[in-house]
Amino acid sequence: MSLKQKKADSEEMEDIPHTGSLFFPLPNGSALLYQLIGISSEPDIEDTIEKTVTARNFNNIVIPVRNWSRETQRFKADLQVDGEDDPGLFKRGADVFDISGGTSKDYKLNFMAMRAGVYKLTCTFKVEKTQEYVFYKVNVTVVDSEEVETIDLFSPIRESIS
Repeated sequence: MSLKQKKADSEEMEDIPHTGSLFFPLPNGSALLYQLIGISSEPDIEDTIEKTVTARNFNNIVIPVRNWSRETQRFKADLQVDGEDDPGLFKRGADVFDISGGTSKDYKLNFMAMRAGVYKLTCTFKVEKTQEYVFYKVNVTVVDSEEVETIDLFSPIRESIS
């Protein structure tokens, strides 16, 4: 079976309902058994993070990622810009990181934009082994940096000044 066939088969299986059963033993000796059928959907957004930063400065945006499992899991980070990718936008963070079972860890996204504007990012954290994931929306408002001080330098022709 080729890779394309495997991918096509896995895409078809997404719409097939999952089945399961739920068993409740009762104190009087009888029991209840339920047959469950359902389709899983994509997860909801874990959180939306709003941040205001100044242009042309590196800023750390902290995203709290929680491990829902009791076991340590390795998460792969994927950072996508919603809309057109601006060449004056720099974003980086760890590609892969581990989180102990039942705990959370702060993911540090290093962000810098050369121009003022509103930038919307989708940060997805996926467990490669199970294909489970969570994602966050990050809305960053970039404002122009303020002028700190103007220094005027005057010099006669052909002489340097510092």
